Order: sequence, then C-alpha cells, then structure tokens
Amino acid sequence: MRRPFIQFTFKELEAEFKRAKGTKDAEALSDLERELEQRKKNPNAPALMANVQNAFREIGTRPQSDFFSEPAGKSATSPSKSPKLTHSKPVVGRKVAPKYQPTTEQRDAVDAFLAGNSLKINAYAGTGKTSTLQMLANATGARGQYIAFNKDIVTDAKDKFPNTVNCSTSHSLAMRATSSGYKQDMNKLTGKVNANQLAEMLGLKREKFDQHHVIQPRSQAFLMLETVKKFAQSADPTLEAFHVPVRGAFQAASQETAAAMQDFALQGARFVWSRMLDERDPLPLGHDGYLKLWGLSQPEIAADFILLDEAQDTNPVVLDVLRRQSAQMIYVGDRYQQIYEWRGAVNAMEEIETDHTTFLTTSFRFGDAIAGVASQVLGLLAESRPITGNPSVRSRLATITAPNAILARTNASTIAAVIEALDQGRKPHLVGGNKELMDMLRGVQALKAGEPSDVAEFFGFANWNEVVEYSHTTEGGHLLTFVGLVESRGEKQLMWALNRTVSVEESTVVISTGHKAKGREWKSVRLMDDFMKSKPAKENAEQIGLDPAELRLLYVAITRAKETLDIPPPLADLLAGRPVKPTTLTAERSRHPAATPVSISAHRETTAPAPKHFVPPPRSSTQRPQEQRPAAQPSHLSGQRPKRTGIMKWLLGE
Repeated sequence: MRRPFIQFTFKELEAEFKRAKGTKDAEALSDLERELEQRKKNPNAPALMANVQNAFREIGTRPQSDFFSEPAGKSATSPSKSPKLTHSKPVVGRKVAPKYQPTTEQRDAVDAFLAGNSLKINAYAGTGKTSTLQMLANATGARGQYIAFNKDIVTDAKDKFPNTVNCSTSHSLAMRATSSGYKQDMNKLTGKVNANQLAEMLGLKREKFDQHHVIQPRSQAFLMLETVKKFAQSADPTLEAFHVPVRGAFQAASQETAAAMQDFALQGARFVWSRMLDERDPLPLGHDGYLKLWGLSQPEIAADFILLDEAQDTNPVVLDVLRRQSAQMIYVGDRYQQIYEWRGAVNAMEEIETDHTTFLTTSFRFGDAIAGVASQVLGLLAESRPITGNPSVRSRLATITAPNAILARTNASTIAAVIEALDQGRKPHLVGGNKELMDMLRGVQALKAGEPSDVAEFFGFANWNEVVEYSHTTEGGHLLTFVGLVESRGEKQLMWALNRTVSVEESTVVISTGHKAKGREWKSVRLMDDFMKSKPAKENAEQIGLDPAELRLLYVAITRAKETLDIPPPLADLLAGRPVKPTTLTAERSRHPAATPVSISAHRETTAPAPKHFVPPPRSSTQRPQEQRPAAQPSHLSGQRPKRTGIMKWLLGE
C-alpha cells in the first residue's frame, strides 16, 4: 500500500491538507485519505477525514485509486532516471524571500531545478548554499522535503524555507516511521548503552587471542558496539565480517590472530543486534538502529522534490534510501569538504549521477587572498575551477599573534596549542571538550602501571612501551605526536593543561581540530603545522603525490577564516610548489617574522614516491629503538623560532 505520509505527525498532516486544498492537489488529498484510514485511533482523524472528503467535493475530481498497488520506486543504481517533475507556480503569500539578489550561478541553479530533473549543486565553502536552496524552494509550488544531518541546521532552515517545504533530519524521518512497539519505552528507542554496561549485561570475560593480544571485557563490548554501528550506518542488508573495525595492536597482528578477533567480534555483534531488534529486550535500539530499520524498509518520502544538504558526507544508509525515491532529487554540497570518510560517510557529490550539475564558486565569507590559497589546494585535487573571493571583504595572509581560532589536524596538536595559549596568558576553549584527550591520558597512566586500557587506540597493548614502539611503525604513525608529548613531559602535566580550558563564552581563543571546525568561521585563524603529515595511500601516491583526504581537510581548515589567515611556512611552501624537506612538515611550528605576509605563488604539481611497506620490529617490553624516538627539535630549524619561556619552557623544554 502506498503511504507517502507515514512519517508525518498529525500536525503536519493538517498542514499538508491546507496546502493540498489550496492548490487543488487531488493526488495529495487522496494520499491523505489513505493515511487517515490507517490512523482511525487518533481522536482527530475523523474530523480531518471529513475535511478531506469535503475538499474532494469542492474540487470535483478524484484520482483513480491505487490503494492496493505498491509504488514503483526507483532503482538504487539509477538515481537520475526519475520521472521529470513539472513545477507549478509558487503559491502567493507563502514565500520567505532571501535577503540577497541571486548571482548568475544561483540563477543557473534555479533554472536547472525548474527543468524538473535530478540536480547536483557543487557549492564551495561560503558560497551562499542556504540562500540558493531558499531560491529553489520559493520558485515552485511543489511539495519539498529538506534533509540535513545536523538538527541545528534543520531548525535554522525551518525559518528560511516556505511552508511548502518540510524540513527534517534524516533521523526524525526515520523515527516517525518506526514501529510503535519500540516507542512504548523511549529508552528502548533512543537510549544508548556504553561498553561498560554491555560488558556487564553480556557477562564478558577477559579474552586472550595469542601470547601478545589480550582484550578486556570493556574493549570486547566496544568492538561489538562499533561493529553494529558500522553496519547500521551502511547500506548493507546483513551484518558481516567487514563491518568489524581493526583497532590498536590488532592492526599489526598476524593474519591468524586478526581473523580470530574479527570472528569473535562479529558473532558478538550479531547477538547484540538481535537483542536490539527485540522490542521486549531492554537493550536500546538507539538512533543508528532505528535509522537502519528505516533504510531496510525502503520507504517512500512524501514529496515532489527532495533537497539533501551536506551531501558530501552522507550516511550510506540514508543515501541508499534517497537513491530509491521517485521524487526529483537535488544534492547540495562541496565535494572537497568530505572529511568523514574514515567513519563510513559517502560523498554523494562524487558517486551520484544526475541529469544536471551546477556550481557555486563565489564565496561571500572571505576575500581574494584566502580564496587564492583555497584554490591552490583545489588545484592539487585536480580541480580546474577556482574559488572566487568576495570583493567587498578584505582578507590577508599574515602572522597573527592573537588569532580568534587555532586549528590543528590532530587532537595531540591541540594540546600543544592549549599550552601555548596558556603561556601567552590567554583563555583557551577546546571545541568538543577535553574528555577524549583526558581519556587517552588516563589510558597512558593505566598502561604505565601495567594495566590494559579500554581506550580504543590502545586495544591489545600490554604496557606503554609497546605503544611507543608501535607509534614508530607505518600503522601507528598517527600516534607519534601524542606519544612524543607524553614522553617529553608526562601525562600529568598535559592533564593539568587540559583542565585549564574554559567555556567558549569565557575564552579569548578557540582551539579545534579541522574536523570539529567544519561549519564554523572566525575572523582570524592560525593553522598548526601538523596538516598534510600523513602519507597517501599507495594507489593515490603515484597519481598526485599527496593524500586527497589530507588535502580536503586542509581546504576545510583554510576556508574557516574570514579576514586573516596564518599559514606556517612549510605549508605555504607546499602549496606554492616550493621544495619542502621531509622533516619540515613534522617539525614543531616555527614562527615567521611578525607583520610579514606569507607570499604564496601559483602552485605546480608535486610528486612523492609511494610509501614502502614497513615491517614492524619484533615486540619488546623491555627496550625500544632509541634512534627512532621523536627529536625535540630538528637541527635545521634551531635558529628559526624564539626561545620558549614560562609554561611552554616547563612543558616542552627550551
């Protein structure tokens, strides 16, 4: 049975009735009639049903009933083959007008939308994406559905779109369609169980896979929950071995040990998922769970057109739902701001084929100087279309002694930024809080005491020496900065510094990773020098020499600045195509002369050899290779930065 309004609340059904009656939309009235037949227990349903039937009499026509027919749907592999939508004229008095006159690029997007076929709008950072979507919604009288992942974005959109467009998160759509059995107890539907609770519920015991790999109950539970989460966010119909994440020491374990761990986690995850699906079981289904059930049901969304915002970081299960829709699909996003692929996000701007593609390349956020640097990053990503700056905004590249924000690639580097801010007498705010870093430092304390840690990055390690050794391998290189900080000054001193962070309202500087900075902007931004440190995958290295994922993260960080951007010299050289010594990008940031702008010329292609496979050294709990320990400071930079004082000298040395 066709039920396009299954996810609507009753208030939304009433609003849809008013719209359908006003526009004489007989098909929508017929859909409403069928939906109300299924909601007879609602005390308000009879009155609304009577209004629908009266509307049919006023219109004088009723579409042929398809009550017993199923919708044709759409192939998941052919998203651009939906029937062409014929847009009606917008209803008078229902417009929410954008504040600005449309640019040429925005008019092109509106024209492509009104053509009625599927559309991709590639919108660079700060190019007026929301106002463009407003223009699309105001250009038609058709019913629209706006979808975004972030609740705050949806709340903001509700005030900007006409009432012919329903604005929802993907999770709210899924929740409305979830079986009422799960809704008897909201904790069952939306609750969350942590690793400690699950380990206790399942009665897990310490598990030994070989002489060197032991997993504690809490770590086992964490792996099971992460496996279920990866499956729930995917478009896959069943839970399989490839959904099991490989963490900690198991990344360098033997094939036999890794396979045993994978099978153990898979069987546990399947058991956990079966309990989540049981409406009578207290184990919560959770937000990822009911979203997965929605995806598996292959729902049809009640709309003539669907706007998917931030399409470059789409949850795979949501993208699979949208691929099957018969409505006109509009995908909006910036393909170069995809920075969550490590957690399974899909770049719909790359994967989906549409009938039309338009571009928004003029940024309203920053001027030409910052746009020029961003365009150089886009060039390294093989993009020929540059981003254009706002001529009314004056931006510059220069050293900043007191930036509004400091952005880093890794959590470990944010600790160094916090220490530097404290040394300058500033009050730092750490975006996302300090819990993740504090948990890691407590994990260090446990490992140094010879106790296994339940921190994901430390799974399978028996002591801290093993982590230090692992950080010098290819697989553990992401831990090197963190290990270096702990080794140089100790976890207690780092915890002391993190505990000095304040709320954003009290702060004089905001410190964030590039990932957590997405969607934000500041007048002045300084970048730490840890961007572009990771090596590319082997298949990418021979093509462009730089990791595309790292370049996209750098692009996001650069485009957070509105007026002033401070780039460390190694990154400036890299973008300009000047030779960069391998150690330069891993060295501690050196300060360039104050008030001297960084000059970045047009880039030229850079290439780097593919990384060779590195075989980890034999496991040792008593001694680690001294020659591989991170140096406090490379010798070739010894004269380039001022001597440390105060807290920086105390924590990091001279």
